[in-house]
Amino acid sequence: MTKAECQEYLRISKSSLEKLVKEGLPRIKLDRRVIFRRIDVDRWLERKVQGKK
Repeated sequence: MTKAECQEYLRISKSSLEKLVKEGLPRIKLDRRVIFRRIDVDRWLERKVQGKK
């Protein structure tokens, strides 16, 4: 997913996505492009939720 697609998928703003990236949201850098794999995003979010229980 592109940054815009990831924002739409998570229903968050650009600044919120940038915050999540700083918190460790997995991404792949390809030259100047940044992409997110849906499976990585889902797993990362699941770990975050489980860690707060």
